Amino acid sequence: MNRLGLVFGIGATFILAACGNGAGAAIGTPSPSPGAATARGGPSGQLVQINGDTLILTGVNGDITVTFTNTTAITKTSTATLADVTQGECIVATGTKDSSGLITATSVRLAPKDASGCTAAGAPPSPPGGASPRPTPSGQANVSIVRGEVTAVSGTSVTVVTSSNGSQTLTVPTVAAVTRRSAGTAASLQVGECLRATGSPSASGNVQATTLTITPPGANGTCSTGAGGFGRRPSGNGAPAGGG
Repeated sequence: MNRLGLVFGIGATFILAACGNGAGAAIGTPSPSPGAATARGGPSGQLVQINGDTLILTGVNGDITVTFTNTTAITKTSTATLADVTQGECIVATGTKDSSGLITATSVRLAPKDASGCTAAGAPPSPPGGASPRPTPSGQANVSIVRGEVTAVSGTSVTVVTSSNGSQTLTVPTVAAVTRRSAGTAASLQVGECLRATGSPSASGNVQATTLTITPPGANGTCSTGAGGFGRRPSGNGAPAGGG
């Protein structure tokens, strides 16, 4: 009996030790921070209220408070047409290539050339409605993206000088979706438009923006991120922000 009791005692000791280690591991595992996604990607939503340098966005998880200063970089993307594709503009055109190699654009994004040329200025801004730019579909070799500076325009034919393939001509039909990015100011902020901010959230969850990107809402008047829509109809003071 004594020997049997000793075996049971040793077994119980090992079981208790294992349980103690498991509990300690569970307690020591940090939980994901609720604000982690916001810190990485930046908050986005529909601008529903402007109070000086404080902005209220409504997003998929509710309202978000964003503040900005006169050092916050603001850019605005607006809808454009084929007539806005002119010589000297930076262009990012996405389209399909036929068997002869001719590219027909389905979407075009324009930006003014800056000191570095079209390398930085031609970076694709967000399209209307706040939707994220669609990646090139996997396995579709006929989908092409042309980036560079427009050197000539003749009707729907646009010639672009790229950094990798030299001069390239593509067709931009009148039905292509065309947007244009430009520098914005505090006066560019309008209730109802889609807004994306980048910056670090404070302990209270408010975001101090280092950059603000404005895009027009979609056809239904709301903002989306591609897969699903969010946002509500604008309300409150629609006056542009002052200062900053």
